[in-house]
Amino acid sequence: MAERTVPLFSIGAVARMLDLSAATIRTWETRYGYVVPQRSGGGQRLYSRDQVDQLRFVKDEVDGGRRPGEAHRLLAERVDRGDSFGGTRLRVLVAESKAGASTALKELFGTDAFEVLIATDAASAEVAFDELAPTVVIVDVEDGDFEQLAERIRSAGAKVLPIALLERPLALLDPAWSAVH
Repeated sequence: MAERTVPLFSIGAVARMLDLSAATIRTWETRYGYVVPQRSGGGQRLYSRDQVDQLRFVKDEVDGGRRPGEAHRLLAERVDRGDSFGGTRLRVLVAESKAGASTALKELFGTDAFEVLIATDAASAEVAFDELAPTVVIVDVEDGDFEQLAERIRSAGAKVLPIALLERPLALLDPAWSAVH
């Protein structure tokens, strides 16, 4: 059994980790039937790391204004697509009109560590942010088209990294890179 799927956590531990009541977790299990824990020999609910991450996703969606049923539907869609909830691949949304940051990311970190979503206009970046829940958002904050998007993402509680942060490390690592860009 993979480490992330081993049932380890009691409902009380999960409730404390996620700042949810045990009653809410049980209600979600009964009502939506998507995150269903295994049971110990004594009947105690035991949740895996993956299930805790899935419940965290639902909680974050509900905290962001979605109804629990909608949050569970989004969870089901993400699981069906094979999305990771705390696995090794990081989902990065890059919002820029010139598409150079994704190349910079690949040069810095390689391609196995993350999944890059590129949006070349503010409207598609906003949809990607809302629907795909990226872990990190990198925005060309100097581009006027993305200023409002960056502010909206920040107001939603997400961190926004300016693209310029990617350019500095590459220039330090490879002076020839800064001469070309």
